[in-house]
Amino acid sequence: MSIPASRTHLFGTSGLARPAAVAAIMIVALALQSTLLSKLTLLGVVPQLLFVVVICLAYLEGEYVGVVVGFSAGFLLDLLIPLSLTGLTALVYTSIAYAVGSLRQFAPSNSVWLPVFAVAVASALAEGGYALLSIILGERWVSLVYTGKVIGLVVLYNTLLTPFVFPLVRKIADRYRPERVVRL
Repeated sequence: MSIPASRTHLFGTSGLARPAAVAAIMIVALALQSTLLSKLTLLGVVPQLLFVVVICLAYLEGEYVGVVVGFSAGFLLDLLIPLSLTGLTALVYTSIAYAVGSLRQFAPSNSVWLPVFAVAVASALAEGGYALLSIILGERWVSLVYTGKVIGLVVLYNTLLTPFVFPLVRKIADRYRPERVVRL
């Protein structure tokens, strides 16, 4: 009887390999977004690598993983953004990740363009939702034209990142997928 290779690493026997891998993906994405990608701004808009990772994970794993990862990533960003309402990004990321994870069951599994389309639509909805909630909660708002430009740039940035991020996230998610799931 041989032990599968995925069970011989540090966290494999305890069942923590999958959460550790997801946390590592999120930390690397956050680090890249806040350092390297923050230099690639246009109109003050930074590519949202962490959001792309959240949507890719929600698309691959479903609404439950999407909610947990979306809330965690959004809350991390809320803590890093100095003058924002704490919890607003977490709310938006959680809602969008839940929607993407819920709708993935209707998507063909072998589609190449669907993850890119999902990230583009989710990016537009997230930016629009964030702007709308900010207005409702009394935050200073610039204008509809500026908000439209920001949405367009975020969609462009995130759509361009998706073909590079999605295969990597899928490979890591498949690598640490449990062999057997017991449902109670």
